[in-house]
Amino acid sequence: MNPVFVVAIAAALMLAVEQHIPNVRQPKVQGWIARLIVLNAVQVAIVYIGALTWDGWIPQWHLFNAAQLSTPLGIALGYLTVTFVYYWWHRARHEVPLLWRWLHQVHHSPVRIECLMSFYKHPLEIFLNGLLSSWLLHGLLGLSASSAAVVVVMTGVAELFYHWNVRTPYWLGFIFQRPEMHRRHHARDWHRSNYSDLPIWDLLFGTFDNPRATPPACGFANGAERELHHLLLGRTPR
Repeated sequence: MNPVFVVAIAAALMLAVEQHIPNVRQPKVQGWIARLIVLNAVQVAIVYIGALTWDGWIPQWHLFNAAQLSTPLGIALGYLTVTFVYYWWHRARHEVPLLWRWLHQVHHSPVRIECLMSFYKHPLEIFLNGLLSSWLLHGLLGLSASSAAVVVVMTGVAELFYHWNVRTPYWLGFIFQRPEMHRRHHARDWHRSNYSDLPIWDLLFGTFDNPRATPPACGFANGAERELHHLLLGRTPR
């Protein structure tokens, strides 16, 4: 199973759905499609570079040997581990100014929240995320290749889902992060809640926020997202 192919198919289907039944009417933003294509292409390129390099090197030195587990147990262990670590990694990228400016502000700059902006990220952030995921699944846990591939697909599809511009039921937010919750996370001048795919981590650490209504404005004000070259260089938008 090629994770990139599976996630791409999911993205195409979700894009078609949100075009027909959008939850929020998206504003027109100059240059948005071009920037979206470029950064998504960078994401795919880095994923393939990882597959040819560190994804082959890291499994040679693993701390634990979870490959002995059945595939379902390996997947569950991998997904719980990744979502727990990424809760803190994501939170750090919001709370540590250096990480925010140099890594994460690019992702929070767009005013349009939709499935294809899931991977609209700084190339350095994409690289570090890929390296961290590979180390967790292979270097730390020592999962089998099949279990690790499923976890990668799950995390990729999860990102697409909670950036999806569709309406979802309130109760879902207690099981999995729903789009309305992540829109709250992206709300302008907020950035203090909903850091994980799984609400259990946000509930445990006091950052859970499941809004009944769809939060309003997202992204940076005054067209700052168009200054991508400044954001990539860690500069605070004007």
